[in-house]
Amino acid sequence: MPHDIHSFARPDEAIITHLDLDLTVDFNKKILSGTAVLAIENKTGTDTLFLDSRDLNITKVVLDDDSETPFVKGATAKYLGEELRIHIKPKTKKVTIEYSTSPDAAALQWLSPEQTAGGTQPFLFTQSQAILARTWIPLQDSPGIKFTYNAIIHCPKDLMAVMSAGNDTAKHADGIYHFEMPQPIPSYLMALAVGDLSFHPYNTICGVFAEPSMMEKCANEFTDLPKMIS
Repeated sequence: MPHDIHSFARPDEAIITHLDLDLTVDFNKKILSGTAVLAIENKTGTDTLFLDSRDLNITKVVLDDDSETPFVKGATAKYLGEELRIHIKPKTKKVTIEYSTSPDAAALQWLSPEQTAGGTQPFLFTQSQAILARTWIPLQDSPGIKFTYNAIIHCPKDLMAVMSAGNDTAKHADGIYHFEMPQPIPSYLMALAVGDLSFHPYNTICGVFAEPSMMEKCANEFTDLPKMIS
């Protein structure tokens, strides 16, 4: 794999194949916190996993045998963030990272209720392109590296979470949402939104999530969609 000058990752040594996220959304602190579990393929038996991070607060890293392992952050590089070096073993299959994001994470856009159409609930959406996924997930943030992912998102009970994966179409009373993406994707396609959302289907394969007060306007955007795909 060609070297990506915008990533600290070394996928020719060890590469991510799957990601499990378990994150809690805190609108008051404007942070996400929880764990990222990385399934890896250690191609060369290396003792170091190199990841991308930027302004992440890493509190603990655990290997698949539940033993805590050392980690080191490199010097900060403009736009790129920090190299995250994690000590692994030749046969390590899973790395669990406990962390939280910064309130100023570049990929996380926190909107106050006044900035939304409804005016009563806050809203969060992410923008991982081009190399901003590393500001909310510690991973190998390079377009040539693709992985599957599952996620559990805990959010306020009156809000709904959606991701770039399979989504439920109704709010959950407990505010907990589960997602699965079985197709390998690059990190820039990692996406999350949380807000006062509802779902409107247009046919059996297409629909839209939007704030209830915006649903009619969104529907007008897709007036001719059934004709275009029929």
